[in-house]
Amino acid sequence: MDQKKAELLLQLKNYRDCHEAYESIVFEIKSMLLNQGVIPKVMRKRQERLLLIHEAYLLLSAQKETTINIEAPVVKGTNWESMFLEYEKNKSKLKRQIALSNDAKLISIAIDRLILNQLNWSAYFDFDYSQVELPTLGKEMDSMQLLKLFKEHKDTLLEKLPKSIKSEFGRILKNLEAEK
Repeated sequence: MDQKKAELLLQLKNYRDCHEAYESIVFEIKSMLLNQGVIPKVMRKRQERLLLIHEAYLLLSAQKETTINIEAPVVKGTNWESMFLEYEKNKSKLKRQIALSNDAKLISIAIDRLILNQLNWSAYFDFDYSQVELPTLGKEMDSMQLLKLFKEHKDTLLEKLPKSIKSEFGRILKNLEAEK
């Protein structure tokens, strides 16, 4: 990347300096991420933009690349309820890291971990969802409503779970198709 491309990416003509531009653009992308469900295809596009913005910022600001690591999420439990709670706990931690960060690289890593968390969760309910009526793909079921269903059916076999749970599982699996 050259300086001209970096200036265009950061839209420098609209800001006082590259630091203000970077913070503003990262904040905008971060806000979008926090206000949507985990939809890998959409998140990957935002991640690409974050990484380009980060590269442009490093070039224009002469900042040094820092090493960042975010712990990989693990979903475990003995029943649907405990696994779902673990998944949600991981998701909350990762979204909190996104909310608190102003570093595009860290946010990008958190996106990877959010998607990994969903992949780990989906490993427990991998099934052929072609026979299930899927909700609107961008629409997540309310997590408290889903938790209530999991409490009622925590030891139920996957095949015998209610249609509403299978529909939500199908939505997640459909969203993850490109990741597998």
